[in-house]
Amino acid sequence: MKKRRISVFMFIDALGWEIVKKHHFMEELLPFRNKVEMQFGYSCTAIPTILTGERPEVHKHLSFYYYNPEESPFKSFKVLKFLPGSIFDRWRFRHLFSKVIAKAYRYTGYFEMYAMPFERLPYFDYIEKRDLFVPGGLLPVPNLADKLEEFGLRYHISNWRLTEEQNIQSLIEDVKKGSIDFGFLYTAAMDGLLHRVTREGQEVQQKLDWYAEHIYTLWQEMQNSYDEYNLIVISDHGMTTLTETVDAKKIVEALPLKFGKDYVAVYDSTMIHFWYFNDEARKAILKVIPTIPFSHLLNIEEKKRYGIDFKDNMYGEDIVLMDAGVQIAPSDMGRNTLPGMHGFAPEHEDSYASFLSSSKVEVEPQWVGDYFRVMLKEIERISGNPSL
Repeated sequence: MKKRRISVFMFIDALGWEIVKKHHFMEELLPFRNKVEMQFGYSCTAIPTILTGERPEVHKHLSFYYYNPEESPFKSFKVLKFLPGSIFDRWRFRHLFSKVIAKAYRYTGYFEMYAMPFERLPYFDYIEKRDLFVPGGLLPVPNLADKLEEFGLRYHISNWRLTEEQNIQSLIEDVKKGSIDFGFLYTAAMDGLLHRVTREGQEVQQKLDWYAEHIYTLWQEMQNSYDEYNLIVISDHGMTTLTETVDAKKIVEALPLKFGKDYVAVYDSTMIHFWYFNDEARKAILKVIPTIPFSHLLNIEEKKRYGIDFKDNMYGEDIVLMDAGVQIAPSDMGRNTLPGMHGFAPEHEDSYASFLSSSKVEVEPQWVGDYFRVMLKEIERISGNPSL
């Protein structure tokens, strides 16, 4: 009789290595563990990397916004600049309006306008229009779901729109039935918690205990329903506590340059993306960049190392990165800073992600993109066909 096998990968957003180490999280059940380098960028960069095993240069996801006025879905938004900012720049309105736009444009991915000024939106396009987790979600690059379909496995991939409780329970039900060979469990609440309380918050241990309780329940059901089983917990990055705030936008916009005529820029929480339309703007901005406190201009070696050396400058001709712990405020992501943030240099100690496994894996991940190779090895093992 053929043995029933299952591998479950549980993604816990922002479960950094420093947190795992400090709290000795799940050491008994998951003794095989690695400190893993995050992908430069945010979760919107890391998740495509995890689901494909490729760098941003290949899967094309780095920041939500990129310069593309010809194909911008926001061309008509310039008229919205006359709306009173006291109401229409508020997070609640922006969030609800984003839902309306996503439905109207039939976007299936995570869509959020954040605090990008309405009059600037027509210069930009938005990258995550498709659901990243479904077959074809990252075409032309094959993703995890594409590979599971290719190998003919029965699988469960969480719906990222649902709550953690719903996703955990949904997976457990499929495990109880023995109806799947592979599971990818998506949980994201840790990220929000750490943004609010930082990795030093007392609530962190409570949340880890909550995860542990549900992991043990899942593990028990895997043991009950399968002959062979492996459980792996992965994350995308850590979290760095706020140390400084810099109004980089004020410094740049003090220059005698016109946004949209001389240059455009996207101000993320921890980095700035610049595109230039003339040499005067380029020279002026490059001259002022060294005056932006606690930051540096990424050089070509860094871009290549991080996998963000886009030949078409999709995400900026130049990118300025803030020092770890320093946030840009106001930014196009929000007016204010958060107690905790990620998106700093991958080599900073707070940035490292975590890989925790119940058994030794063939490919030990050093970078979050290596998770995909671990998952592929598990898919090949379960299918019994490593050479499709």
